Amino acid sequence: MKTYLFLHSEQVTQQQLEQEILPQLPVWRREQALKFRHLIGQVLCAEAYLLLKEGLRKDFGITDEVSFDYLEHGKPVLKEYPDIQFNLSHCLKGVLCVIDDQGPVGCDIEAIDRTINESLLQHCCNEEEFCRIRTAPNPDAEFMKLWTIKEAVLKYTGQGLVQDLPSLLSPEMLATIQLCTCEKDGVVFTTCQAK
Repeated sequence: MKTYLFLHSEQVTQQQLEQEILPQLPVWRREQALKFRHLIGQVLCAEAYLLLKEGLRKDFGITDEVSFDYLEHGKPVLKEYPDIQFNLSHCLKGVLCVIDDQGPVGCDIEAIDRTINESLLQHCCNEEEFCRIRTAPNPDAEFMKLWTIKEAVLKYTGQGLVQDLPSLLSPEMLATIQLCTCEKDGVVFTTCQAK
């Protein structure tokens, strides 16, 4: 699995978006990016596609344009290259892309400085996870790490948020997947693939 990261998306200006970024996109992705009302949404949508294109070029020699199909729960797949798996994620501070030709992948990226929503914590954590978060030196950051793990696993499976979140990271599930969680420049991100 190859991982690509674009940080500091909030520093991209309207002029950079219009003159440097949007011209690199196929018409369908440019239109998709411009549907976002705010500059940051447009930048994140555009940069996600560009990370994917960079990875496809570097690791698979693919230089032609690609387009997406979507599985039942919204997981994107490449129309032109169905054997290559990828996943995209973004938050206000950056974009993450993972690509592999050996099997499904998932990823998630979140800003570390977010504050825990108590109802979300109770909704998605089992008792052990809840205790680990509550006793951590920085409970908000610990929760964001756990959240990226769960979201990456859900995107890996292609199930979306239909699974029971407290029981998601069961020993059976963890025995079949490989997780990698990292922190960098105010974000935490997790990638997931089969062992």
